[in-house]
Amino acid sequence: MNATSLRSAFLALVLASSPALLAAADKAAVPAKPPAAAPAPGTMELPKMEITAQRVKKIDQQIKKLDKMIAREKNKIKPTDLDKALNNEMVSKAAAIFGGNSADYMSIVAASRVMLLEQERDVLEAMKRPATLDELKMMEAQIEELRITRRNLDDASKQR
Repeated sequence: MNATSLRSAFLALVLASSPALLAAADKAAVPAKPPAAAPAPGTMELPKMEITAQRVKKIDQQIKKLDKMIAREKNKIKPTDLDKALNNEMVSKAAAIFGGNSADYMSIVAASRVMLLEQERDVLEAMKRPATLDELKMMEAQIEELRITRRNLDDASKQR
């Protein structure tokens, strides 16, 4: 067979099958509706939660502020020689009526504050990817509780 006879055979095949191709194209043009899937028994739909970049950026900003506060408080854990001289045990007991505290007590408070700030940072990290809305609310309540505790560290009357 030569090239012209092949072309004519191909053309004849296309012309013969064109009505079938047109019918198949019409069927393909109309999309078939998928059957509605009924939920399986014993399953439930979980609430949807969107994690947006804006919320994650806000959490990252809070974490950055906490990191600065942690670094600042870590410097206060070890009292300086001047602080020890001015706020030693003997002077702080005499000045207790004026609200003075010893250098050792203030370093303990700073260590407690660092611990609370690090816990708050861990909770914020976990808030980036909460599983449910209830967990998110629980984490927010936990952060608020940690902040209140941290604020009340210096006030001895609120610690009782």
